[in-house]
Amino acid sequence: VDYLLKDSSIRLHNFAFPSATMEDDLLGQLSRFFARFPKKSPANPIPILDPNETIYVLFLDINDCGRISSEELEPIVEVLFDAVHDLYVKAGARNFVLVDVPPIDRSPSAVDSSDEVQNRVETWNDLLRTRASEFATSSPQATVLVFSSHKVLTDVLDDPLEYDFTEDDPADEGGAIWEDDLHLTPAVHAILADRLLASLKTEDQ
Repeated sequence: VDYLLKDSSIRLHNFAFPSATMEDDLLGQLSRFFARFPKKSPANPIPILDPNETIYVLFLDINDCGRISSEELEPIVEVLFDAVHDLYVKAGARNFVLVDVPPIDRSPSAVDSSDEVQNRVETWNDLLRTRASEFATSSPQATVLVFSSHKVLTDVLDDPLEYDFTEDDPADEGGAIWEDDLHLTPAVHAILADRLLASLKTEDQ
């Protein structure tokens, strides 16, 4: 998240924490958000955060995809969109960026279960795109961008030399791409941040 601050015009409020899951932790994150930025009310109908100047970025479910079956993902995507709806109604949020799940099936942790993990990732990302489109249709004041971390990391893994990595890095645990068996290195986070900022600037034109 902090890599987004390379753009000095951005002011960031980060409610993420390591190992969070959509299923168990998103509602707690939302509660912390509303504790800091109270909900609109009849007495205070103006959102604290300017809807025209604020983008709400939600990037979760890597940990859910790593631990549960594809069949269990649909109700979890509803947890996400319940949170999006709450932000839309109670915080006056109008600009959303929803980040899909990267190809963790290609991480060192998935060597023995890559097909199963790939199916979970594809299922989640398909559900995310479908529900994002539905939410945008039902909430005409909202702008919804699905940013594909899956595409960005796939590009890196398919052509590491283009991104100044070596041919061995896509498979190496503790290398220049994978910090451990699942988590990405700062260098890859920087690439993701650059691509996300570029997408936001394109949307703003």
